[in-house]
Amino acid sequence: LATEFCMKLNTKGNRHKFVSTLFNVSRNRMDLLPFYGRLIATLHPLLPDMSEDLVSMLIRNLKIYVYKKDATVHIQSKLKVVRFLAECTKFKTCSKPETMRCLTLMVQDFSPASVEMACLMLEHCGRYLLRSPDSQPRTKAILEMLIRKKKALHLSPQHMSMIDNAIYYANPPEATKVMKVRRAPIVEYMIKLLYKDLNKVTSEKILKLLRKLPWNDPEVFTNAVQILTGVWNVKFNNIQSVANILAGLAAHQMEAVIQVVDATLEDIRIGMELNWPKLNQRRVSMIKFLGEMYIYQLVESQVIFRTLYSLLSFGWNPDGSPSYLDLPDSYFRVRLICVLLDSCGPYFDHGSNKKKLDNFLVFFQCYLFKKRQPVPLEIHNAVSDLLEGLRPKLILFSTPQEAYEAALELEKQFKTKFTPNQTSSNEQDLYQGDDEDDVDEAEGSCLNKSRVMQVS
Repeated sequence: LATEFCMKLNTKGNRHKFVSTLFNVSRNRMDLLPFYGRLIATLHPLLPDMSEDLVSMLIRNLKIYVYKKDATVHIQSKLKVVRFLAECTKFKTCSKPETMRCLTLMVQDFSPASVEMACLMLEHCGRYLLRSPDSQPRTKAILEMLIRKKKALHLSPQHMSMIDNAIYYANPPEATKVMKVRRAPIVEYMIKLLYKDLNKVTSEKILKLLRKLPWNDPEVFTNAVQILTGVWNVKFNNIQSVANILAGLAAHQMEAVIQVVDATLEDIRIGMELNWPKLNQRRVSMIKFLGEMYIYQLVESQVIFRTLYSLLSFGWNPDGSPSYLDLPDSYFRVRLICVLLDSCGPYFDHGSNKKKLDNFLVFFQCYLFKKRQPVPLEIHNAVSDLLEGLRPKLILFSTPQEAYEAALELEKQFKTKFTPNQTSSNEQDLYQGDDEDDVDEAEGSCLNKSRVMQVS
């Protein structure tokens, strides 16, 4: 626009009309003033008379507003002139001494309109004047005079707040410098690989680079475990890649993998004990990581089911009263169960794991009925999508009583199965685990389920 004006419209009459148009901008369009100030600053080297005419018009009108105190003039018109003058000052088309004289004039007058005008000028060019060496002493004196007048005179709360904000904008307090934690170069290298560069395409390359690390160094080993555990720092879609990296390290650094699994389970447990909302994203990431570790055969199914039953039962009071760890109107654990089963639930489709998941879904529906009804639509859709993907033919319980009766029946069958010297073919079909670990798992799950049912 400046180039076109200089090349095609540069006449004395057009210059006068141009300045008049800029000056008469609507008081409701003060958002245009910074652009007008830049336009005048662009034209100033070639057409200095335009900027001089505009600044003289602004200063003349400002003095009229201060001296005459015409009540018919809208306050926005006065503020428009002050804002335009402040923009011209920052673009150096208005000299600093002229601006400071206008500012001193408004502070000395100190009428309500002058206070608003002075505060607006300080907000938009006060810091520039204070940081410039040639105008710093006089600007400091103006600020001190403004503070003295504020303390000596009785002002409305609105004007007191405006003065405080203007002083803060012009001379903000020094911010305390945050000391950046300096890590060892090898730690920064591991963070870059796992938190920034890792994705499905680069996982194999990053695995080879991680295997080359000096794992015999205790410090490197500890830092690697911590970084591999901190999956909440990774993009959610890349958590699967971290589990893939961990599975690749299992053949060479089994001790590190074991520590990562232990830390993950401990973090999930701590999340249930603290129940802080600020840890929600971290808890979702960790539960997703646990599901991905099962897919890569880093944990067994009994670990998944123990975690699922812990999410159902942890925090319930024996007397059935609500616990702050899992309130009736809190559905976050339902979301965690959905995330975990979305990750590894499709793999529980045959054998004993299929039966275990079917049993868990019964208690899961009991848990849902214990929550405040109706369940939020988001949670209802998440559970519906989960069950449709895991068990499309599953018939859901329509009432809490049906769910509780089914859960009690399961509990009776578990108690009968684990009563000494009592076995039957039906009981063998109920739980098909053959090893001792599966029996221990069923005992722990049964106890947790009993706790849930005590609430009913």
